[in-house]
Amino acid sequence: MKAKIEPGKVQGSIPVPSSKSMAHRAIICASLSKGVSKVGNITYSKDIDATISCMEALGAHIEKFDTYCIISGTDILNQTGDRCLDCHESGSTLRFLIPLASQVKGKVTFKGQGRLMSRPMEIYETLFKNQNLIYQQEDTIQIQGNLKPGYYSIKGDVSSQFISGLLFLLPLLKQDSTLEILPPYESKSYVDLTLSMLKQFQIQIDTIDETHYFIKGNQVYQAKDVLVEGDYSQMAFFAVLSHLNHPVTCLNMDPESLQGDKAILSILKDYEKKKDVTIDLSNCPDLGPVLCVLAAYHPYKTTILHAQRLRMKESDRIEAMETELRKWNVNIESTYDTITIHGKNEYKMDEMVYIHGHNDHRIVMAMCIFGLCAKSESIIEDAQAITKSYPGFFKDILNINGKVTLYD
Repeated sequence: MKAKIEPGKVQGSIPVPSSKSMAHRAIICASLSKGVSKVGNITYSKDIDATISCMEALGAHIEKFDTYCIISGTDILNQTGDRCLDCHESGSTLRFLIPLASQVKGKVTFKGQGRLMSRPMEIYETLFKNQNLIYQQEDTIQIQGNLKPGYYSIKGDVSSQFISGLLFLLPLLKQDSTLEILPPYESKSYVDLTLSMLKQFQIQIDTIDETHYFIKGNQVYQAKDVLVEGDYSQMAFFAVLSHLNHPVTCLNMDPESLQGDKAILSILKDYEKKKDVTIDLSNCPDLGPVLCVLAAYHPYKTTILHAQRLRMKESDRIEAMETELRKWNVNIESTYDTITIHGKNEYKMDEMVYIHGHNDHRIVMAMCIFGLCAKSESIIEDAQAITKSYPGFFKDILNINGKVTLYD
């Protein structure tokens, strides 16, 4: 699918999709619960569908309705037989579920598409091999053997998803466990989201200090009806559009949210000032692509720090944004871990700008926002990548008078 983007003023309101991060967590917790739960206000996407299908493969029964799921939980500790879990391109699904799947009495195979199987997974490989369990990774990941309770120590600067994956499992095991996070501890806000959701399902995790968690064993997830809050990482695209183009109202947002991507609100305040801006991306990496767009239209210098995690997403997002923004003559450069942009007020080209989506939903959405705020037209190829997290993105852009034409 291709998307032709024409400049123009937007206006109106957007019902922001539900948080993908919280939906993953709610579906997993409900699927591990004793009883029947309702998870409401779900925005379906390929990533969320991946988690649903994988939890079904692990024994949960899930009925999907337009905006909610009814979930009957599985006894993960008593599942037998070989299983195959297709995570598609969802890193959250893969990393959240490997520890849980280790409890199946049989061989479990994880498969995926795109760059998923090339993402860093050494943390789990080391844990499994330290416990003399099977962990084999080539085009798929195969595991066999039960992770045991005890003392775990893992790096905090690779992905918080490994931490969350262990936090989902360890309360179910028969004995207590302790989880140590080796500093630097990045993306802690995502772990806070996990702890918040676990608490709703009556799972207690004790925070000993900033880098240690105590997990009492033999706990039971209790069924719960929950509503998934709006997604600040998706709202950020419209917040930047509102800042650069014309005010847009974003609905369904929780001002008390623990989502790290809520940082977009304070970042935008910095951009109201006529000065250079420095952004620490360590706790909100998903904001990276749209912040590059924001920085491009700020007629001062922006320095984005601790950005290396962008290189390990659906695409190398630093390289992708450099490549596409340079087509607009944006002054952008990077190191492995930083991005520097010297912005200006407007961008106008003499001919059509052809943008490649890099099979990455956030690159496509970010470049759509850039195009809506530019002074000339662009075409985004590979625009169907939005279905990974936000299938209704272009429809919502049209609903606020954004000039987008979709075609094959």
